[in-house]
Amino acid sequence: METCRRIEGLVNYIADKYSNTVEIGIGHFPDVAFVLIKRGVRVFATDILPFKYHGLKVVVDDITNPDISLYKGVNLIYSLRTPPELVPYMVRFAKTLSTDLIVKPLSSEFQKGQLIRYGDTTFYIWKNLTKRNSHLFGCHSSLSGIILMKRKILDKPE
Repeated sequence: METCRRIEGLVNYIADKYSNTVEIGIGHFPDVAFVLIKRGVRVFATDILPFKYHGLKVVVDDITNPDISLYKGVNLIYSLRTPPELVPYMVRFAKTLSTDLIVKPLSSEFQKGQLIRYGDTTFYIWKNLTKRNSHLFGCHSSLSGIILMKRKILDKPE
């Protein structure tokens, strides 16, 4: 497992506050997901490659064009070692889902979220993201596109 002190605060924060989570970009590091599962948190993971871990559901999905149907009921999206260029996609998707987002960068890369220190761990969080005005952020999934198209048609002035 990853250095325990480095992730202990993050694991405690998530386990204390969330019940149904998804890790975006699991890659070769499923440690946090497995610790959260042991703590009673429902976790599944996504990646653009088909990783397989016994006891963890991993789905192939791309955060730049996510399949919204996979994320029903999720109350937290989190990502570790996140490339900075993917964070805006995650923020936009978290808003679409009305869920919180946590990003733990690889190093001290600055993100625009709120910097949190929980125990010995620091990470960024975006809280209370809502669907309201999500059409301003866009979403590339086909289901969301249909909903937004329907909204535009219904909201069209007569």
